Amino acid sequence: MISFALEEDQQLILETVRKFAAESIRPKMRDYEKAGGLPSGLRKQFHELGLGLLDLPEAVGGQGASLVTAAIVHEELAYGDPGVAVALWAPHLAAQAIWCLGDDAQHKRLLARFADSQGHERLGAVGYGERNAPLEGFHTTARKQGGEWVLNGKKAFVVNGGKADLHVIFAQLGPDAQRGVGGNGGTTGWDHFGAFVVEAGNHGLKAGTRHQLLGLETVQASEVVMEDCRVPDANRLKGPDPFTRGVSQMFARGSLMNAARQLGIARAAYEFALDYTQERKAFGKPVAHFQAIAFTLAEMAMDVEATRWMVWRAAAELDRGQWGIALAEAVTHANEAAWRVADNGVQLLGGAGYVKDYPSEKWLRDTKALALFGVPSEVAQTRVASIELGHPIASGLPSSAIQPFFT
Repeated sequence: MISFALEEDQQLILETVRKFAAESIRPKMRDYEKAGGLPSGLRKQFHELGLGLLDLPEAVGGQGASLVTAAIVHEELAYGDPGVAVALWAPHLAAQAIWCLGDDAQHKRLLARFADSQGHERLGAVGYGERNAPLEGFHTTARKQGGEWVLNGKKAFVVNGGKADLHVIFAQLGPDAQRGVGGNGGTTGWDHFGAFVVEAGNHGLKAGTRHQLLGLETVQASEVVMEDCRVPDANRLKGPDPFTRGVSQMFARGSLMNAARQLGIARAAYEFALDYTQERKAFGKPVAHFQAIAFTLAEMAMDVEATRWMVWRAAAELDRGQWGIALAEAVTHANEAAWRVADNGVQLLGGAGYVKDYPSEKWLRDTKALALFGVPSEVAQTRVASIELGHPIASGLPSSAIQPFFT
């Protein structure tokens, strides 16, 4: 039986996060943007609401919520402000990667720090993207020396890069890599790479240049440089086998949450334009009553609703362990629909939409930035085409050169 109604606990979470976004995020949206970061008090409040490890199992300190519930949370946070939504979630990027790529022992040892009473102070980071990277694999290398791995290279677009308590770094395996986890070494490509947990205090890892972003200025993203960065073998994420399956799961979960954030932007831009065009009058009536504007508003409303159902459907399938066409369709549609709605939101305000007196211009910048997170639309579209055509044209994992952010 198909149901479009939220369960009681999901409705309660929605109302809680909506109140948090309305009271603590939206009124200070521009302040956070100018500051280029978040105050510790906001992170603490987010953590105390139990939102950080929301969709991870209770056994590792999470809340055990479904991905549908997590998508609802991300929509509401992004409705408050997309940049804040990403920045609040960023400390737990590494936790998501460890959950998807680690074994049971690593789950217990490494995830505990994100779940303790001081979890709001724990920052995580994931180093995946690189400038001018190969089509498959990475320039960053990991070479085995005794009981350690030595990492060398540079990562780009790393959220919380260089200041996190824990980094998950993806690297190409050197000639000493062993067969069975991430490949048998020496060759570039998706069969010969691994992920390594670099803990705070490792002098071989340092922050590089901070990126100046067009949108999502609250997100602190920078380069990360590894110079003979030594990591114990216990911190090489061990599974699953094949390793690409775990990385695909990581991207699936991250891309779903990003699609939910795009939905939050679309809803915010639509509702603001709806209110504005009903308040502004011309020729004795609200401009929203003119057919051209009314039709545009109708298209915006339909984009918002269609995106929500596609995101929820994809989340429900992922909860059942399925990653098929639904997620790829949701990612592509969310990116494109959010851009259309945000663009129309600026257009309907006219000149007012292009000044910072109103948030419409910010949503337009933010939705473009979000389109570069997780799995890009082009990769998702390739997957849709591959499934529809029954022909294996999809490349699999996003190239680290075209996938700058992971959230």
